[in-house]
This record gives sequence, structure tokens and C-alpha cells, in this order.
Amino acid sequence: MRTSILAVCLTLVTGTVVGSVAAQPKSKSDFFPFIALGQSLEVCSSMAWQRCNDTDWIDTDAMRSDRYVNLSSSYVERLLDDRNWTPMRRDTRDDLREALELLHDRMKQDVISERVFLEEFTRRATRYMYDQLSEREWNMIIDYLEMRVPDGARYGINLDATKDTVQTSLLRQVTRQAAKVSDTETPHVLVMTAGQRDSLDKVNYYLQSFAAAGADASWLPLDQAVVAARDAKACNDLDEYRETEMDAYRRGKVHRDLHLRQLAFCETGDALTQIRNADAIFIADGSPDLLRPLFMTPFNEPNALAVGIAERVAEEQLVVAAAGMAVNVLTSKAVLSAGTSREALKDGAHAAPMPGYGCHKDDTCPRGLNENSTTYHPLGGAGLFRWGTLDTEVGEAGHHGRLLRVAATNRVPLAVGIDAATALMVNLKSGHFKVVGERGVFFALGAQQNERAVAASFHYLMAGATGTLEGNEVNNISFADSAKVVQEDPTTNFLDGRGMYDALRLLCNDRASIEVKQEQFVLNLLGGEGVTSQKAGAECQVQNARIGLQYAPSKSF
Repeated sequence: MRTSILAVCLTLVTGTVVGSVAAQPKSKSDFFPFIALGQSLEVCSSMAWQRCNDTDWIDTDAMRSDRYVNLSSSYVERLLDDRNWTPMRRDTRDDLREALELLHDRMKQDVISERVFLEEFTRRATRYMYDQLSEREWNMIIDYLEMRVPDGARYGINLDATKDTVQTSLLRQVTRQAAKVSDTETPHVLVMTAGQRDSLDKVNYYLQSFAAAGADASWLPLDQAVVAARDAKACNDLDEYRETEMDAYRRGKVHRDLHLRQLAFCETGDALTQIRNADAIFIADGSPDLLRPLFMTPFNEPNALAVGIAERVAEEQLVVAAAGMAVNVLTSKAVLSAGTSREALKDGAHAAPMPGYGCHKDDTCPRGLNENSTTYHPLGGAGLFRWGTLDTEVGEAGHHGRLLRVAATNRVPLAVGIDAATALMVNLKSGHFKVVGERGVFFALGAQQNERAVAASFHYLMAGATGTLEGNEVNNISFADSAKVVQEDPTTNFLDGRGMYDALRLLCNDRASIEVKQEQFVLNLLGGEGVTSQKAGAECQVQNARIGLQYAPSKSF
């Protein structure tokens, strides 16, 4: 059953089926219905003034400009209730009570902004308490203390004031591609926030961002909590399902108007109808573990939503864009969900739920794993990107090691890593792709491994480059002629920084091989015969080079 449904889904995307799909108009010029953004979409807003060149436009009376927490006993006591703390964490809970009382006495007010709360909580006498908490527990604290967002509260969005202009460029790129399939002057973008733990918090941010870019935007209120509530025929208990399914607390009280909209969707909404009425769907950055089940049946087959999206894409009626880790879910191959390259090289990759940060503190790590363990789903995701495993923020976070480890473990012949401030745009029928933004995309072919090392051949292409994905190969590569110079000091940190790309520059300077060491790890890059290279903005683009990453503790040198 899995094979037949998956085959239908992928055949629709490749456009090889005859009938209604074949009868559609020919491919549009420069049309890319698959857009993978290498990081979350971040533009200048009233809630993120740090991203703005100018803040004079922000009207704090009319715009949502902060989250506020309440330190009064009525809020605190609900947080400290026994049901929120396992017996082994009750001592931590009691320490938290003292810390909150101390902070309240010091601040001498009940209501403060989340920014001030974080600043005060992480210094002086309460820092020790912050260090004891897992990410899950910290999120729960904020959730319980957060005050209700006023109904109709809107973000202020100012694209022209955004410091990082590549972000606005990528936002507009999604809108332009959506316009190519739209029957109206204003394309309709459907926003999906289901990968975010609090799937309500940034709904208006994304809707208003796309509106500012010239789109008509609406929200698809589907998430794990809705699915669970529907299955139990208990939509009225939606807020409780947010706790059990998404570790999100009191969201219905904090985001009352959005909660009511999602409740109505839970009871009578139809995701496929919204998909059919959209020109593009944008999937916001979020957890692969929260997103993947929305596209898969319990038997790991593409579900009706995944097939419905694939049909619309194949008919050239829908553009699919995703940002950050949400990109990883769109592949038909193994879905990389979490981890660091350091841990991937030392301990391999694991087919397991992703661990949370600080999971060792509250004993919630999956058995045998830690907060940095590399995890994946072996049976694939939504199935749109049929060529290989995907990953994002690869250059900035040094994710090459974890990407190669997951590809090698699952014998995936192609692995694609997209840098931050960059997008990979693909025509899913022809395989033609374009790199846009200001950094690059890493294509690894034929990844292999042993217990302590991974290796592959690879290409690295900067923004402006093009090529074609064909089978397990990347062909017809055209290098970018220029690129924006990265304004960062060179580094040898290749495990969690851009050291791999700094080392790669030497291949463009007639070096046949480079070896870089960091701690107990070694990076080897090999050029030489058969390798093509070209500089772009001081970065080095290569074709058919080779990479090796090894965990080599001292006794092994």
C-alpha cells in the first residue's frame, strides 16, 4: 500500500502521468514551485525591532510590541501545580517558587515584559535557577505566566526598514512565484505554522509579512493538537491537546481570537479546500517531529493532504515554500530532525524522536540519546522533493557532518544542505534549480561512512548558480559569477560554524587538499583532477570535490 500511494504522489509531481495533468498548460518560464529557505523568515516588525534599521514607525499603542508576563500569585500558583512537575522535579519546582518570589520582590510590580523577565531571571541571584531548567520547562514557565494578547492585536511590519534585505527579497520571491499560478492580480498565500510549539503566536506576523509583500494571506489552522482532538471527537478540549501533543500551555487563553478560529477549523474545517483555493503554501520554520505526522498516515504513507498538495503542484496551480527545519520534512527520503555534527560523528544517527534542549535536566531525553544527538525519520516525509535528504543553516551551523551521517546511514545518494540567507528554488518536473539569496547550497553525492567517519563527493554553489537534478546526479551546473562577500572573520570551526567554507577557499587557490583540525575532529577537502572551481564574492564554488569528516580522539592520531 505504501509503495502505490507514494508512487502516485511522486509521479504526479514529476509530471509523467498522462490525462488531466498532461492536459495542463506547459511549464511557465522561470517557474519554481518548490522554494526551500535556509532559515526562518525574519523581517523588521514591532515585535523584533532588532531586525530594523529604523524604529520610529513603531506605534506601541496600536501594535503588538512585546509579550507580557504576570508574576502575581494567581498566575504563579497554576504554574507550580503538581500536575506540571514530575515527582523527581518537585525540588526544582520549589526552587522556582523561591526564585519567582525573589524576582517579584526585586521588581516590585506584577506585570513586566518577557524581555525584562528573561534579563532579570538570568542574572544575579536567580541565574542558578535558569541553569537548572530544560527548554521544555522554560517554555512552560513563560506559557503559564504570559498574559492574554488583546483581541485583534496586530504586528507592525516594515519591509523597507529590514536590516537583512535578503530576507525581504526571499519573501517577495515566494510571492512572485505564487503570482505565476494565480488567476488574480493578488496571489493567495496559505500560511502553515504547525511546526511551531506555539502554533498561534506568530500567525499574524506571517500573515502581515506576506500582505506587506503584496499577497493575500490566510492561515491553515491545522496542527498536531487539532489532529488529536479530531480523532478523539473532543475539539472543545483543544487547549488540553496542545499540552499533550505540543508542550504548549494556556494558548487558548493567551491567543483567544486565534484559538476560536482554530476551534472552528477543528470542528468543521477542511485543509484540502484551503489548499485548492491557494496559490502558494508557506510552511513556517518549526519542528520536523510536529510537522511530519501532518503529511503521513500512521502507516508512514503520504496522506490525503500530501497527495492533494502534490496534485496541485503537478498541475502548476500551487507553489510550496518552507523555511528552516520545516524544509527537511518535504523530502521523500530520510527526514533529518535534530542534532549536531559533533555528536553525529561520535555517536552516529538515530531513528528516534528528536531530543529537546536540556532534556537531561528533566529526564525527557529518548533512551540512549542526549540533547545534541542526531535523529531522523527513515521512511521519509511529504514526498515533494524526491531527490534526497534536506537540511538548513548548513554553513552557519556546520551541519555538514550530521547531513552526511544521516545520508550515509540511510543510503540516500544525494543530500542537500542550504545555507542561511539563501533559498533553493526547484522546478519539480524538470529538476532545474536556481540558488538565490546571498550564500550557497551544498550538494553531497554518494555519502559513505564507518563508525567514526563520513565522506562524499560534493558541489558547492553560490547564489546565482543554476543546475539540474537528474536521478542521483547534479548536472548542467552553471557557477555564479559573483556573490556577496561574507562579513565574518575566517575560522577553523567546522563543527558548528562556517569553517568548512573558509577552508574550501584554498581549493580555489590551487591547493589540491586541505586538512583542518578542531578538537578531536578532522576535516579533509580534496580537489585535484576532475574538480572544477570558481570564485564568487571571495567564496569558492566547486564541482566534484570530495569531503571527509572524522572523529579522531587523541589515541587514534
